[in-house]
Amino acid sequence: MGSRSSTHKQPETEEMAGKGRGGGDGEDTPELRFEVGERVLCRTGPGNGDDAWSAGAIVKHWYRESNWPAGRLAPYQVKLDDGRLIFAPMDDNRVIRAAEGLLAEGKLPVTILTGFLGAGKTTLLNYILKAYHGKKYAVIENEVGAVGVDNLLLKNAGYDKSSTEESITLLDNGCLCCTVRGDLVDAIKGIVEKAREKYKAAAASKSGEKMLDGIIIETTGVADPGPICKTFYGDPFCQTYCKIDGVITLVDAVHFVDQLTRARSEGSVNESAQQVAFADKVLLNKVDAAGPEKIQQVMDAIRGVNEFVPVTKCSIAKSPDSVPLDELLGVGGFDLSKMLDGTDIDLAVCGKVTEGSAKDSHGYGEHGHEEGHGDGHGGGHGHGDHGGHGGHGDCSDDCTHEAHGHGGGHAGGHGHGHAFRHDTGIGSFVCELAGKPIDGEKFNEFMHGLLEGSENLYRYKGILAMEDARTGKVMKRVLQGVHDMVDMDAGDEWPKDVPIKSQVVLIGRMLEKAKWTKKFQELGV
Repeated sequence: MGSRSSTHKQPETEEMAGKGRGGGDGEDTPELRFEVGERVLCRTGPGNGDDAWSAGAIVKHWYRESNWPAGRLAPYQVKLDDGRLIFAPMDDNRVIRAAEGLLAEGKLPVTILTGFLGAGKTTLLNYILKAYHGKKYAVIENEVGAVGVDNLLLKNAGYDKSSTEESITLLDNGCLCCTVRGDLVDAIKGIVEKAREKYKAAAASKSGEKMLDGIIIETTGVADPGPICKTFYGDPFCQTYCKIDGVITLVDAVHFVDQLTRARSEGSVNESAQQVAFADKVLLNKVDAAGPEKIQQVMDAIRGVNEFVPVTKCSIAKSPDSVPLDELLGVGGFDLSKMLDGTDIDLAVCGKVTEGSAKDSHGYGEHGHEEGHGDGHGGGHGHGDHGGHGGHGDCSDDCTHEAHGHGGGHAGGHGHGHAFRHDTGIGSFVCELAGKPIDGEKFNEFMHGLLEGSENLYRYKGILAMEDARTGKVMKRVLQGVHDMVDMDAGDEWPKDVPIKSQVVLIGRMLEKAKWTKKFQELGV
């Protein structure tokens, strides 16, 4: 399969050329097997196993690239589930075939659920497993001596926790519960096999019922979701059938500040801060039990660690349905196509703050957003080399770093300061280069140096205006990663009417902000 983002393209054979060419509108143009929008499997690797094929959807018939000789066409352009755009050089089962079974519905989105003990993870999981919400999720409970999913719930479904090393239980609302004490990959395989069985039964009965909406992994006692994310990048089976959707962190509005500031041995990682740093979305739970000042203090603490993460205030024990599951479990935090498709994305904008049901807050949580920004918190600070500029309350939806001012201009990067004054060593900032495209070789050197300290680099994502060394055109590139797992994809030419600007968000521990923002400024062509 060919790819615009790949530097290694298959050589064309005569057979490929014959089937992959044609005028597209001439009389001798062969009829294609797949319609635009139809889901297919494309050969993207060696061998004959599942890992040699990637699922996606047809986006165009008779595709060609500008540098191809006259008359050369590829029968299909395909957008893979991981966001890559590729082309099929011929209409043949050896390179492109119909997606069947589970893969016909797309990869299973996986949500990693983390948070400190008592934050409300179990309450949320029990709601997902009990409620008739119209969705079918598989919940993987990582049992590490903690009180987990409702024992009675599982007992009623015929599962005895105490006597089973690993089990997958079908619950009344159609969800699956899998308790894992061993290998995560084995648990994923078990869930996929269960879903396959259900899919076959549904196909035989022609019910058209969707088998599984996604997988949720609860990470009791695990602050760093990096190794779990790596499973879905490194294991061929998981990579074929699953995709990481996002990391959701539950924060206890009552106890988070105490958890964040408790005494730790020198050099140890602050687990509470680390969980917030990794998050694609934060659920600020128990706002019904905290007053306005406490909620604002927690919001400042969250923003001091990760100013870009969206926050939803809620009270899960009182109103678990106040957080829509579609919103919670469809964040697309690892979806590069979202950044490729967007034309007005500014990575320097603070994460959005939303409310759960108003009845949960008793007048507390609902004031944190509106009043916080108006009152401000003047006395804001930066954590050593990790901080930024003047303080503020919760940022509004259209809040940008420019609205609060910079320290040191673009070369100093972006970073909000906050009134909460506990240095966790964990923070976030944006590197930015405006007015000129990035040199690809210089960027590779930048990433090589950054990844030398990847154990402290938790999350990163970026939108780059990068010059194509071959054509001289400015192309859109997107980047995201966890630790040393880098995912980068190529888009179209940078829009002529959009100012050239590259941004990379870095979130991690003891990152040298001044050093990396300066180096990023030096990547221009």
